[in-house]
Amino acid sequence: MLPLARYSRLMFTADVPRWRQLADLIKERIAAGLYQPRQPIPSEHALVQETGLSRSTVQKALRSLRDEGVIYSVQGLGTFVSPPQ
Repeated sequence: MLPLARYSRLMFTADVPRWRQLADLIKERIAAGLYQPRQPIPSEHALVQETGLSRSTVQKALRSLRDEGVIYSVQGLGTFVSPPQ
């Protein structure tokens, strides 16, 4: 996992919900190879710190990605990128 310090504070636009923008950002990072299949993505806490978003907004973005099958969670271990289909 790459250190979060590589990314500057994120700027969000007003016309799209912030949870959707975060979900799209995570998908972009997966597509770019920053987050590899079966490897963990940053924790909720790390995403809150990086983005400045509330925990509930980050949770909503992660829930959306889980529903899409992009990521999966293992209780006690974290959230991981789903393997390619």
